[in-house]
Amino acid sequence: MYKPAEDTFLMEDVLKDYHGNFALEIGIGSGYLTQRLCSNYAFVIGTDLNFESIVYAKNNTLIANSNKLLICTDLGSALNFKFDLIVSNPPYLPTDTEWDFKDNAVYGGKEGIELTFRIINSALSLLHDNGKILLLRSSLSNIEQMDNFIDKLFFKKRVLVRKNLFFEFLEIIELSGVRNTAYHEYGV
Repeated sequence: MYKPAEDTFLMEDVLKDYHGNFALEIGIGSGYLTQRLCSNYAFVIGTDLNFESIVYAKNNTLIANSNKLLICTDLGSALNFKFDLIVSNPPYLPTDTEWDFKDNAVYGGKEGIELTFRIINSALSLLHDNGKILLLRSSLSNIEQMDNFIDKLFFKKRVLVRKNLFFEFLEIIELSGVRNTAYHEYGV
């Protein structure tokens, strides 16, 4: 389970400016960001593949929030609903060998972006027409390849915030205006 860290707090600061009816967090970890979403949205769904994360968030971080539903599933695969906002702070560190995760809470694939591509693909069918996706990414991952992928799927991409750290920079990007709602598969 991913515990709140500097990247989590960066996303939390951005989320303060987003409000609406329905939000989804893919990969809730401890539930910290889901809790922030519960303050700003009428109803929030949080998903995580790790059952222990769901149980922890339900019994600790999100115990007082009645406007949430937590689901143990791979990304958004169990959902058939449209959201105003979809948020993810995905694992973004590259691994030396493809999908050889030492810690799947921080490693996002060989280039650090493979899991993010899966998240985006999963989110496409769940996004309301005027909805937005917020993603956190790191300069340690293959940002150029990610930008090429995003440009094929979305009309708009904005960098909302960038934070320079000792060995990398972190960015939160906002994606909106899906070019084609048909499912897009990225061969990684």
